[in-house]
This record gives sequence, C-alpha cells and structure tokens, in this order.
Amino acid sequence: MILSTKCRKVLEMRDGGSLDRISSLPDELLGHILSFLPTLNAVQTSMLSTRWRYLFTLTTNLSFDEPQYFRFLDKPSSKGFKRFINGVLALHIVTPIQKFSLKFRRTYEHDYQHQHLLVWISAAILKGVKHLELDMSSREISLPNCIFYSQTLVTIDITTVIHKLDLKVPGLVCLPSLRVLKLDNVTFLDGESIKRFFGGCSQLKELVLLDCELGTEYVDLSALALEKLTLFWCRGHLEINAPNLTNLSYLCSWPNDGVDMTFLLKNPCSPSTLEVGFRSYEFSGHIPQFVLSLIRGAQNARELILTFDALKLLTRVDNNQLPTYAKLESLYLDYCCYDTWKCVTFWLANSPQLKTIVFNEGLLKDTSCDTEQNWHPSAKLAPFSSNVETIEVHGFEGQKSELLLLNYLLENARVLKRLILYKCSSMKTEDELQVSKELLMLPKASTYCTIQLK
Repeated sequence: MILSTKCRKVLEMRDGGSLDRISSLPDELLGHILSFLPTLNAVQTSMLSTRWRYLFTLTTNLSFDEPQYFRFLDKPSSKGFKRFINGVLALHIVTPIQKFSLKFRRTYEHDYQHQHLLVWISAAILKGVKHLELDMSSREISLPNCIFYSQTLVTIDITTVIHKLDLKVPGLVCLPSLRVLKLDNVTFLDGESIKRFFGGCSQLKELVLLDCELGTEYVDLSALALEKLTLFWCRGHLEINAPNLTNLSYLCSWPNDGVDMTFLLKNPCSPSTLEVGFRSYEFSGHIPQFVLSLIRGAQNARELILTFDALKLLTRVDNNQLPTYAKLESLYLDYCCYDTWKCVTFWLANSPQLKTIVFNEGLLKDTSCDTEQNWHPSAKLAPFSSNVETIEVHGFEGQKSELLLLNYLLENARVLKRLILYKCSSMKTEDELQVSKELLMLPKASTYCTIQLK
C-alpha cells in the first residue's frame, strides 16, 4: 500500500525520533548554539552531516584549549594544535566575535613560536573581539601592538606561567571600550610604560594585578572611572587617584627588609569593601604608614576582610590610632589567636552598625594553646556593647577554648539572632553530641539567639 504524502508527514510527526528538527533551524541560530561549546567540540559537529559541515564557522566565541585538544590524541604534538587553530581561523567568517580564548600550558618538541601568537591574537583583534582571554606558557611571549589600540575590547585577561610576560607597551595606547583588565605574572618594563598603558584606559572599571612586577620607582596613576582594584602579591610602588573606588583588595608579601609592594590612594577615598592581608608576619621594625592609611581609610567601609597576618599586625597599633567604623556592617576574618582577640573586640565595640562577623577558618587557633590553660576571655577581654546579629564560624572543633570564647560572645551580644557553627570534618558523631549539649547550656544575653551546629 502506497501512503500519500500527507499520511507520511503525519506518521513522521507521530514518531519524533525520525525528524531532525535541530538541523532545520536557521544557520545563525545554530552558530549561536555552537558558540556555547569549546571550539574543538563545535568543529567535531561538522562530521554529523553535510548540513553541519561549516556551521562551526558561524560561532561568535572561539575557544582553543590545548589540554582538551591533546586528550583526543595518542601522540600529542604542538604542531597539530597550531594547524587546528590556523584552520579554524582561516574558515571562520563571523565578525565581530564576542570572545577569543587561548590556553596552552604544555610544550613538546617546540615552543609556540612568536609569530604564531602574533597572528592568532591579531586575527581576533581584526574580528572585533570584545573579550580576550590568554593563558600561556612559553619561553617567548609578546603581544601584537594592535591589542593596545583596539576599539572593541571590553575585557582583557592575560595569565602566564613559568615565564613572565614582559609587557612592551607602545607609544600609543587607546582602549576606549576596556572595562575589565586582569594581568597575572606580567612585568612592566618601567614606570613610564605603566603610565602609558593605564593612561589609555579611560573607562577602566575593574583592575586585577596578580604577581606582577611594577618596577622600583614610584608610579603616579590616575584612574577616574576605576571602581574595583585587586593587588595580590605584586612588587612595586603605586600611588593611585581613584575617586570612584568602591572595592579594594590588597595582599602582599612581607619580607624581612620590608614590604615589596606599597600602595597609596592619592585622594581621600573610603571603599565600601576592603580586603587587606599579608603573606607572613615575620618582620621587625615599625608598621609602614601606608598600612595604617589603608585601615584608617576604611572608616566608611561596609565590608572589611582581614587575613590573620593583617589582624596580627594590628595588635601593634594603639586603638587610639584607629577610627570608629560607623558604617561597617560585615567583618570577615580568617581565624584568631589569643593576641588578636583584642582587635576583634575593638571592632565589636567601635562598629555600631556591625551586623555580621564571619570566621572563615576557625574561631581560635594558636600554637601556644597548651601554655594557655588558664586563659579566660571574660577575664582577659573587656566587655563590649554590640549590635551584631549573626556570628558564623567555619571549621569549629568544639575545643574548650572555643566554648569559652562563645560564652564570652554570647554574654555580650545582646541582640544576637544567629550563631552558626560549621563543624570541622574530623569531628566525630559522639563528640558532636557532647558539644551540642554544652552549647545549649551556654548563657545568652539575647533571648532571640538560636545556635546551629552544622
């Protein structure tokens, strides 16, 4: 029996598995869908049928990940990876593209040659890329000059490992659309190159510098649009005019001969979020003025994040040198020792709007715990009046010293609503039951406080 065309269509609609509805979608839509895949996977769809053969050339994102590419090969070769990138770029037809991502970490018989990187990055710039992400490991790395005067770049994220990238900044830098800049393991050749580079980023909103070399001379920068600044483990001396700065994160090493990164805000500025930390506290001598300036400048901050070493440093500062933190709402600490608890009580007593305090790595850790058998916070620490509503402790061990501190806090926090304790992974079930009983017996100044052990 011969079925009519109409009957065949009805049967095909009933049997959904026989219809390829995806392939019937417009080319532009399919290209958009493939853009969410790594480029290697998008190219692999070309083997599905002739309909899909060149759809990967319509993607708006190009992502080249060397480790992912090598997982499909029995004998990895950097030459094959280079041919793959060259082939995709030669066939790709969409302009502009949203994102260009290139990652290579392993090298084999040859490093990636300088001209290959220049060609690939230049091709992305010519395609009007908005978001550029480079994660590279090679003996010779440099950037094409066109990256410094792109009219379309919104985000630049450059990470190098093993070998630092010597950033050779041309005489002209013009990046009018750049909003976010992240540099990891990059070296600026001199102070003038730093000024030229950031002077051409007039709309920069977020700057992240990780493990960067900024030279030995003081560099004066103006970043009028900058709102978020992160400086981690950098070496150099910066003085920045950033009147719109709202978020500041600063972490540095502290070698015996002084800090290897100094940072000053040129104009009075109080970010709403401030993070301060140091890699080690093994130093002697006075506290650098710029450290005190950072802490004092946070008097209008709503969120303050301090590493243990930063908190330890502040034990050397007279409380009279610190302001009242009238707007502080959240305080985040790594953990405390016996000495640093005096600093914590200072913030509790001098932050009238403080609502939340979080201990990210424990309530109390100290190598001298064994010698502090008679240490009692109610006797050693002054009472305080606080509006704290939530205390959160991660890595709670249920030790006697911790319970004594909780007792001290509960006796003074008269409006406390929640005490949340996240137990450490090593706490046994029987210990958890015993600690729970002891927590229930702790006196509380707040009649609304609930204690949760999670």
